[in-house]
Amino acid sequence: MEVLVVGAGTIASRVALACSLSGHGVKVLGRPGGSYARARESIDGGFGELAAAGLLPATASGWRERLSFLDPGDGAILADLAIEAVNEDVALKQSVFEMLEYRLPARAILASSTSGLPVDAIAARCGTPQRVAVMHFANPAHLMPAVELVPGTRTDARTMDFLEEFVRGLGKQPVRLKRDVPGHIFNRIQFAMLREAMALVRQGVASPADIDGVVKRGLALRLAEEGPLEKMDLAGLELVSSVATYLFPDLDASRSPDVIDSMLRQGWRGAASGQGFHAWDEQRVRDVLERRNAEVIRHLRRLAGIAD
Repeated sequence: MEVLVVGAGTIASRVALACSLSGHGVKVLGRPGGSYARARESIDGGFGELAAAGLLPATASGWRERLSFLDPGDGAILADLAIEAVNEDVALKQSVFEMLEYRLPARAILASSTSGLPVDAIAARCGTPQRVAVMHFANPAHLMPAVELVPGTRTDARTMDFLEEFVRGLGKQPVRLKRDVPGHIFNRIQFAMLREAMALVRQGVASPADIDGVVKRGLALRLAEEGPLEKMDLAGLELVSSVATYLFPDLDASRSPDVIDSMLRQGWRGAASGQGFHAWDEQRVRDVLERRNAEVIRHLRRLAGIAD
């Protein structure tokens, strides 16, 4: 299959790698005037992680020859599937999909990797919205198995079937939503946790380091094999109902991220600026991302039955 990946950032490059390793021909299309240098570096880094962990698929041989980078000024593009992975800007995504309809064959399926924007909004300027859906790869895309598939109100069931089969072919787990909802599943659950964590900081309950520690050394260790709904069943629904009765009213229900907005007014943008909830330098960024990926890889090796 021929796959077009639109974008050259971290998500796009790692999606391109996953597709190429699975035997597909992959073309990467960046923005006019942009460089592919960082995309190539990201792709090589992702390949190195998978190779070192013994997680390369049997189809990996020849992956570099299957991967190419397009001149943004090129005309028509032959592809069976296009995966858009540009910034989370609905107007930008609309223009990309408008371009894809013009430059790709009419049979091509068009997918967005958006983290939560509505499918119908992204496809608003498309003449064939029935072939448009969301295929959300969580970061790091070359490692994370779950891929959310989200239909719009006019998405054809055959489009969803195609994407589900494609994701399985990548060796990943398709999660097919019945309908679109802001944030899909991944980010709705993630942001519910983020909101409560911000509230605990705002209320002075604990330090950011301690809040992160409870999640990393507590919750996260169970969540790898015990989902939230399984947790409720295993704990007993009577107990969950009893705790929820007094806890739900006390959980944060903020309508805006006031804690973050206050930081932004001080010029604190997180790791990129060196200050957010934590202080950051380049070494700490590298260390955290390396530890995160190593932990994901450890679980992937276990799931694959690879002994350490």
